[in-house]
Amino acid sequence: MLRFAYSIILKNNILFVFSFFIVNACFGQELVISKNIKLPYNLSSEVSLFKDSSAKLSFEEVKKQSFTKNKANWVLLPFSNQATWLKIALKNNNSTDSVWYFFVDNFLVRKTTLFIENQADSRVFEPFKVREVGKIKSPYFQVKLKQGESKNFYFKFESQRGIYFILQLYNSKGFEKLNDSSKIGLGFMSGLTWMVIFVVFAIGFLVVKDGKSKAYAIYTLIRAIGFWAATNVLGSIISTDSAVSEKFTFVLMSVSPLISAFLALNILPFDKLPKWVKNTAHGFIAVNLILLIYLSGSYGPVPLKSLVILTIISHLFFYSIFIFTFVKKINEYPYYSIPFLVGNFGNLMLNLRVLGIINFDYIVQVSVFFAVTEIAVYVYYLSNIFRESVKNQAEKLKNLGFEAEKATKLEELDKLKTRFFTNISHEFRTPLTLLVGPIDDLKQKYPQEGIIAVMQRNLLRLQTLINQILDLSKLEAGEMKANLQEVDLPKFLEQLFASFESLAQDKKIIFNHSQSHLQQFGTFDLDKLEKIINNLLSNAFKFTPTNGRVNVRIDYVGKRMDITVQDYGIGIPPERLPHIFDRFYQVEEHKSYEGTGVGLALVKELVDLLNGTIEVSSKVGEGTIFNLVLPFAPLEKLSNSVTQIERKINLGETLIEQKIENPIELDGQPIMLIVEDNPDLRNYTASIFENQYQLILAVDGEDGLSKAREFIPDIVISDLMMPKLDGLGFCEKLKTDERTSHVPVVMLTAKASLSDRLIGLEHGADDYLSKPFNKEELQIRVNNLIKQRELLRAKYSQISTKIEAEATEKTASIEDKFIQKAYEVIEENIVNPDFGVEQFCDAMSMSRPTMHRKLKAIVDQNTTEFIRNYRLQKAGNLLKNKAGTVSEIAYQVGFDNLSYFSKSFQEKFGVVPSDWK
Repeated sequence: MLRFAYSIILKNNILFVFSFFIVNACFGQELVISKNIKLPYNLSSEVSLFKDSSAKLSFEEVKKQSFTKNKANWVLLPFSNQATWLKIALKNNNSTDSVWYFFVDNFLVRKTTLFIENQADSRVFEPFKVREVGKIKSPYFQVKLKQGESKNFYFKFESQRGIYFILQLYNSKGFEKLNDSSKIGLGFMSGLTWMVIFVVFAIGFLVVKDGKSKAYAIYTLIRAIGFWAATNVLGSIISTDSAVSEKFTFVLMSVSPLISAFLALNILPFDKLPKWVKNTAHGFIAVNLILLIYLSGSYGPVPLKSLVILTIISHLFFYSIFIFTFVKKINEYPYYSIPFLVGNFGNLMLNLRVLGIINFDYIVQVSVFFAVTEIAVYVYYLSNIFRESVKNQAEKLKNLGFEAEKATKLEELDKLKTRFFTNISHEFRTPLTLLVGPIDDLKQKYPQEGIIAVMQRNLLRLQTLINQILDLSKLEAGEMKANLQEVDLPKFLEQLFASFESLAQDKKIIFNHSQSHLQQFGTFDLDKLEKIINNLLSNAFKFTPTNGRVNVRIDYVGKRMDITVQDYGIGIPPERLPHIFDRFYQVEEHKSYEGTGVGLALVKELVDLLNGTIEVSSKVGEGTIFNLVLPFAPLEKLSNSVTQIERKINLGETLIEQKIENPIELDGQPIMLIVEDNPDLRNYTASIFENQYQLILAVDGEDGLSKAREFIPDIVISDLMMPKLDGLGFCEKLKTDERTSHVPVVMLTAKASLSDRLIGLEHGADDYLSKPFNKEELQIRVNNLIKQRELLRAKYSQISTKIEAEATEKTASIEDKFIQKAYEVIEENIVNPDFGVEQFCDAMSMSRPTMHRKLKAIVDQNTTEFIRNYRLQKAGNLLKNKAGTVSEIAYQVGFDNLSYFSKSFQEKFGVVPSDWK
């Protein structure tokens, strides 16, 4: 037998790569599957084909026919009424009975039947009858072979439309993963399709109300419906009759020539083109309608193939016309032409493949890429169209010359914009929800993929903007109410100010903040106060140059707070001041700064909700001052419950240090180390995680490094700019120390530029968050790192069950080197039955508690389990190689008690040593 190495790619809208080895015989012999083979495996090139032109031959008659070996790594069913038979012979060379799954990765096959030689019954799978949401709709069959058994399997495919697929073989575990990945892929693509509908259709049809925009919106909606048909979603919903479901599906998939001609007739300058061009476009509509009607009445391969050919010809025709008008500069509306060209390229390739004209790997992924690119290009153009529309409207109002009417029109325009963004924000929540879940799943499956983290960060940013817009709409509708809480106001505000300290240091801005009282208890809506202060300070720092100043002053006078936020930045021209609280308004001189015109509008609405006042004064080149007056209800003291929380935060290090005297024996909560030199920010960060983690606080990098080596935390949150040892130095020492190299680090800093982030990541930081930070975002980032660490622990736990001490390759990570060193130490002393935990820790130059925390973090085993598992695995290998009797091998691996060895071996492997093979 020959051993061949194969690699296959599973195309189900998401890329999965599996490496495997299959023991295979030459053509004409059976495919032998051994226990060391890793699945899934592409069977397409292993099968033999027979085409039953009558589609009426029985199984017994087909077995007598001559089959031809398939030469490709895929199978292409033709447009015909014939039946296509596939034959594959498998032999189970495993030591036990095995269950496998045949899987056909295309859910548009009408009917697939599996026949097994010497079995009377057959199994049928009809995708168009599957109605259950989330269930795999591609044909699959479970088969079982006994140990050493061989069988011939025959597949009968009935599909009048040309179909491309790959026949694959899975084991049970792999098939479960396939099911999960299919759901993720379909969820991602469904979310993407909803995004197309709500962004392109809703905006293009409802907001930009010109005829060309509406035409493109209708075109997009029909294409989205066609996608759901192509994923076999709509057909099975319409009818349980597979014939009706199939017909309905392919009708919806075949309207591309019609909608392409409809779009072209609405956006192309046909008056500047020869008359035959327009007549041809009308001809495509007529022919498409005739074929669709014919298909509805007389379903068969002729109309199906004709529709695919018509789709390809129409694409090529309209491509030529769009490109011609673009090059000749007679097309005044490239906003719609370019997205059309990009978006239909993937559809063109898929139709060429089903005719057998082209085929290459990643064709599905390329098609998805062009579909996403179409959305991005069109949204970019749409923003320009919308901006021009608003600008033209403003010019018309300016030319009216009537101030009262101008004010009314501007107010209507403002309401229109608010209503538009509010409605779109609501609609965005559905596709965002559909995208967030699958992306989180992808992050867990592929924790090292950086692009997924970028997607998550941008989704969070989009959610934040949406929440701001929805807050504005709630305020306008009167639905938002004040949520009063008891609080020590100066302490709460000091924590807010502390989060801006690093930003001030980074930009070299002097940040002064003062309050008239050290304590002032009262009831106030803290969420709204935080949003007001954060928005005002963010603006102040944004428009203040390097070496400038930002001042904040809080005076508590009776039942009100007088708040002054002053910056010495670029200032605002007098004529712009009356409009800075208008929604979506941006000062012309500030256009180069990032912003949306939402923040100050939200501040004004929140201040009004709290029955306060806000005023602004500014001078160009000198800076801006915001004066706020906010009422609150004073209290003499806080209630007991609030006081306890405040006391816990105030005591900070003392309580936490007492709690962590012996962290290994505590209640199982993970340990978090917070390294921050600002006490207010240190305690504020601790308050976020106090119910989730055992907390250790450190005042600088040196203190943090000492405590990290002592307690071996599960995660570290560290500031960047600190005395004695800064965050970069701390992180580098932590990551190069064998005891703590596995601990993930989140770096907090005001240095948010790409180069600064890269420097932090180069020093070993696992994530980077700029100040002022959002506590929900910090929680999510910490939780994601903990999940990633659990995945790595599972990986090392699997590795630890193998004998790696003899490996010759150099491993890349410190964790790998640590595990390798641990194996070598045990191997050197494996014969010694007295070699235990103390001797092992001494040889590894670690204390017993540190070794315990390190091994639990990396392989999820304590030290005793780690040593015993290595001895048992070594014994298993020796027994398998028949290197001696059971008693001899037990002594060789350090067991001097044979009954204990037998018991331990059975607990680990499920069989006694004498039965191990």
